[in-house]
Amino acid sequence: MDTEIRHIAIFVSDLRKAEDYYQQVFDMRILGRESMLPDRQWYSLPTGRGWQDAARAGIEIGMLALQRGSFTLALFPGDPQPGQLYIVGLNMPVEEIRAVRDRLPADTEVWQDEPEALTFRDRYQIVWQIYPSGTEFQTSGESQGRWLKV
Repeated sequence: MDTEIRHIAIFVSDLRKAEDYYQQVFDMRILGRESMLPDRQWYSLPTGRGWQDAARAGIEIGMLALQRGSFTLALFPGDPQPGQLYIVGLNMPVEEIRAVRDRLPADTEVWQDEPEALTFRDRYQIVWQIYPSGTEFQTSGESQGRWLKV
């Protein structure tokens, strides 16, 4: 099975400070910042726009993604607990995604069920996002063409 970690998501107490910290420590670049709007969809801050642009527009950033190489670290505001992990993203062959889908217990909370993508929460409260091998991480807003107006 050719499975590789695509991204993980963690809770941090302060997004701006965590962004600076992880950029410095791991030499990561900002991939995107997002906000969930009243329609419960994620919208991305346009490329080249930053925290001050969002603040001027009255937008509260609710997720940001940092990247180094093919690895993405997604940060969400929250109360981090030692050892807590929120989301694990994997890339694997489409046939294996189908096999994982077929092996899920009937009571699994499935969030996204598409022929080539699967997102579910396991019984231990970890969210698994599985995409085909070779696909790169995109913020939700970017992948759907939903951009914040700043």
